[in-house]
Amino acid sequence: MQKSIVPSCLYPYWTKALGGVTILFGLIVFLHRLTEYQIMDFAGLSFPVAMGLVMIFFSREKVYDERIAYLKFRSLAAAVPLGAVITMLINYVRNYQGYSIETDSWYSISAFEYLSITLIIAIGWFQYLRVKE
Repeated sequence: MQKSIVPSCLYPYWTKALGGVTILFGLIVFLHRLTEYQIMDFAGLSFPVAMGLVMIFFSREKVYDERIAYLKFRSLAAAVPLGAVITMLINYVRNYQGYSIETDSWYSISAFEYLSITLIIAIGWFQYLRVKE
């Protein structure tokens, strides 16, 4: 009988803390740029937040079984299309309302911002499903 590869593909449990530190570092850099240089740099914030959320979501739980894997899959399967809809709505609001052809002020959400939105939804939905069931 072949052993399942799914548990070996997850990060160890301690990477949850590393993900939190990564997010905290990104927030500190964002606040430093905001207070020191008056630059609101969401593109610079989105990479460490996205990587931290990836580490948090894809790391093992203390008790990891088939139920946890199923709940994580369900939450991710629900979060991906919902995150895409939210991303499209944000792009619509920022681009089509007040867009000027003279200034060519086109803005699109980066992939890291989309990943952050999706993983925030997935983590929240996973915690809800875990408590509910």
